[in-house]
Amino acid sequence: MMIYKKFHLFPLLFILILFFNVNNSFSAELGRIEYNPNLLDYSKLNFNKIKSEADNNFNLFLQSTNETDKNNYLNTATSKYYILTKIDPSQIVPYIQLGRIYDYTDHPRLAKESFCKAININPISPYTNLYFGDFYYNRRDYTKALRHYRIAYNNGLNNKYELNLKLAIINEKLADLTNAKKFYEITYKMKPDEKIQEKIQLLNELNYDKSEYYHIIRE
Repeated sequence: MMIYKKFHLFPLLFILILFFNVNNSFSAELGRIEYNPNLLDYSKLNFNKIKSEADNNFNLFLQSTNETDKNNYLNTATSKYYILTKIDPSQIVPYIQLGRIYDYTDHPRLAKESFCKAININPISPYTNLYFGDFYYNRRDYTKALRHYRIAYNNGLNNKYELNLKLAIINEKLADLTNAKKFYEITYKMKPDEKIQEKIQLLNELNYDKSEYYHIIRE
């Protein structure tokens, strides 16, 4: 997982970013500047407009190769997603996106906090569980990752190649040969690949009782 160390979450910087973004959006809506963010009426802000801006900046972050631009896009996206949580705390997407951003920038406490808020809104949200699963998968906490991936899989994301592949890998690491083989076969049907085919053949031929296989793959 790539870490963007220039993205700092010091309170003063975050408040400044939030202050200027809130006021710019508020100015566009009302034609004036509010200098005290505590007096802002978030209900006056246009949720869809700000979400579009946040999503655009997040996508630019993912696509950009320039480190300075990436950090600028990410800071802007973060501030706008945060504003969205103030406009309507019942909306799940801003919390998911904040969780992803904090995961990208290696702020695990904030990432977990955001994902948990999204889970509280909808425990079976497929994309919340997908990205929360990624959070644990990237940290090699495979048992927790598997729990969230299963929820995502059972709630509409069973046709995603990457999810099926990760389910195969996790089940293999957790010594569940049957499910590992099942998900490798599903993955192979979606996108035939020689390495996956070799993996399926290996699992078919594996004599678990007489091998050190699971000791090796769990390293």
